[in-house]
Amino acid sequence: MPVAVIYARTSPDCPVSADGQIETLKAVATDHGWTVSKIFIDRPTSLRKVRDQRPGEADLLAAIKDGDVQRVLIFGVDRIGKSLVEFVSFFEVCRVAGVSVYLHEQKLDTAGSNGLSLLDLTGMMSFHLRQSRRDKILRGQAAAREASVRFGRPPIPSAKIERARQLLASGKGIREAGRLAGISAASASRLKGAMEQMAA
Repeated sequence: MPVAVIYARTSPDCPVSADGQIETLKAVATDHGWTVSKIFIDRPTSLRKVRDQRPGEADLLAAIKDGDVQRVLIFGVDRIGKSLVEFVSFFEVCRVAGVSVYLHEQKLDTAGSNGLSLLDLTGMMSFHLRQSRRDKILRGQAAAREASVRFGRPPIPSAKIERARQLLASGKGIREAGRLAGISAASASRLKGAMEQMAA
């Protein structure tokens, strides 16, 4: 019976937890008659990509190079490698060692008839690059929230809002009220709309 290992990794851009990935891949192994001999997991604790250590992936690569792995089951192509270079390097290590890779989300198995073609690899590389960029953005946002950084435009001071409200109520136009109150015409327009709704 073919022996396989599972690799799972959590990250801000993946809605499926490491445990969820493992359970799914275990079911895949059962359906295919593969025996899971070991599970490698990475649960990064740092929100900063430069501190995103992945000992599980490092152990997996070491096991592949030592000849202890026949098949690797991975939830998705974006679970491997911090960069496109590392992603390609991982597949090259597997190719040299004669290890097949199963990617669940992409439904690709390098050992089967639907193994990687040049078109498959190109698509996977593009997807990995997009996900890496998205992961970087989400990590940055999470780190900013942790540091109590506010997103979006700063709130308009209440004094300016009150001044604009008074000017609008006195009959001033939107642009003039905004200019005199020190707020944008768009903000003055939204304020006027809110005033009209309240008066209705």
